Amino acid sequence: MQNKFGLKDFVLMLLVSISVVLSVLVMIQDDRGWEQNEALADKIGTIEQLVARLESKLDSGIIVAGSSNGNGHSTGTSAVAHDESWTKQAGVPIQWFDTFGFAADPRNEDDYRLGGYFKETFEAQPVKLTPVLAEDTYARRVGDQVVESLGYLNPETLEHEGLLAEAWQYDPNGYWLRVRIRKNARFSDGMPVTAEDVRWSFHDYVNNPQLETESLRSIMTNMERVDIVDERTVDIFFTEPDAYNLQMASGFSILPKHFYSQFTSTQINQSTALLMGSGPFKLENLDPDNQWTPGTDVVLVRNEQYWGPKPALAGMRFDTITEDVAKLTSFINGETHMITPSSPQYVEKSSQPGWDDDAYSLKWLNMRSGYLFFGWQCGERNGKFTPFHDKRVRQAMTLNLDRELMIRDIWAGLDNVAVGPNNPPSPAANPDISPWPYDPDRAIALLAEAGWVDRDGNGVLEDENGVEFEFEFTRASGGQTGERMQKYLVDRCAAIGIRCVPKVIDWSLYDQILKTRNFDAIAMGWSATSPESDPSQIWHTDAIQNQGHNFIQWDAGQDQYIDGIKAELDFNKRMAIFHQFHSLINEEQPYTFIRSVPWKRFISKKFSNVHTYPKGIEQREYYMPAN
Repeated sequence: MQNKFGLKDFVLMLLVSISVVLSVLVMIQDDRGWEQNEALADKIGTIEQLVARLESKLDSGIIVAGSSNGNGHSTGTSAVAHDESWTKQAGVPIQWFDTFGFAADPRNEDDYRLGGYFKETFEAQPVKLTPVLAEDTYARRVGDQVVESLGYLNPETLEHEGLLAEAWQYDPNGYWLRVRIRKNARFSDGMPVTAEDVRWSFHDYVNNPQLETESLRSIMTNMERVDIVDERTVDIFFTEPDAYNLQMASGFSILPKHFYSQFTSTQINQSTALLMGSGPFKLENLDPDNQWTPGTDVVLVRNEQYWGPKPALAGMRFDTITEDVAKLTSFINGETHMITPSSPQYVEKSSQPGWDDDAYSLKWLNMRSGYLFFGWQCGERNGKFTPFHDKRVRQAMTLNLDRELMIRDIWAGLDNVAVGPNNPPSPAANPDISPWPYDPDRAIALLAEAGWVDRDGNGVLEDENGVEFEFEFTRASGGQTGERMQKYLVDRCAAIGIRCVPKVIDWSLYDQILKTRNFDAIAMGWSATSPESDPSQIWHTDAIQNQGHNFIQWDAGQDQYIDGIKAELDFNKRMAIFHQFHSLINEEQPYTFIRSVPWKRFISKKFSNVHTYPKGIEQREYYMPAN
């Protein structure tokens, strides 16, 4: 039988009790002077640090509680006997995830202390923060601090490990996954994470047809159902084997049923920030009648109920500045602690003498390094095919752009020309594919082959009906980079007889335009959420329907490759199919892939324990060092 109260609990309770007593002494001895109060406050702070360091040692196994050699003496090594009564099938391996902690534990640093707010500046304004309904990258960066899933990717190894799950059994044939939830997992209001929360999150939230969760729902079709085995155990069943079943089942947000079920579907759809979870931070204000609204800072505070190692930070703030110069000025003035600089800003400032005294200048490729693209509307807009329905026109658009010149002039030469949806060194990238060259003469020939020639000598191409080649180019507002990119595209189109009409809109309107497919061409970027991303979410024809992410409505026989990728469990064979899929995209050019994008960050040196990882960054590890 497992002990309910071990050495760790006793020591932590003792230290916390001492801290409370000292706090009381501080309050009742006010009249003994400021210096004594300060001394006592320092002692309290010291005890808090000791508690944090003790937690670190206990979590990492340096101090072992409750293990015995049979004679009542501690063995000094971890000897946890796992309860396997919850397992589904004998002989199927069980993966145990005994501990969850920091990749780089800040609690072991000599100058570690609690407190302080870390502020990040976004480049565009998130529209809403409600889980799953909020789809943009900025809302997800907030949500990642608040909401958790059954599994996560280890920041250093990129191995799939348990987060809310302490263990799982995965059917070797790929039809089921049994998951054991951690006993100590809690939501931010102290309520336990249960099997019913997992079941409800999938069936009654993601798959609720009355909720605007279409994008995620459209790619989770292979997850058939979630059954409750007991309070802490669920079975997840799949309709067929799939290379991404485990990734899908362990990666969706686990939400507290008791919180969300009090709202109607309409209330959730109309909400801006019904955001609650089990993560290390929580919203400062979770009042449904006074929700966060776009245009104001997002404020998170440390979740004191967090079941894992708590962050040192008292909280995090997120604001939005769309202009590059204003964003950099805010960073230099100390008004924000992390920005994504433009490429010219990165080159200029990182080489400036003295800059490194106050700022980390980080640039690295990681799992989430994405790509920028121009997406061509391959389907209908307002009941009529756009010129980009013809792949020869799309090919011509790519050939007409000198992307190496764009990278040199617009992005300070820091990036590479993207070759497709998977860039090297991803094994999914076909090594035989090179970027399309800059060849405007060939572009003009392809356009003529597609029926676009200057028939009346006015310098603009027309089709056989005399309709001029004019299209609308949609991009997000803000930033000199976007303006320069737009100008280059307009000029290059004019050079070959095409009229490009810019449409600059606020980022908050992007989602609606994508869902309605109301654009001719659009500038966007994608970044990965795993080392090997499931291509169906963006490229499958199923994602054309139900407001999925194939918003360019491309349909060129790609499903056979995507379905083959998902069905192939052998890694090498799956990569071979990926390479065929890559070849098709390279031929079809539904996107013009502009550049592959390394992450660039300026981070204030007011904070320590800042590291780059193959997964990205881990802000929960940051702390503001003691003076």
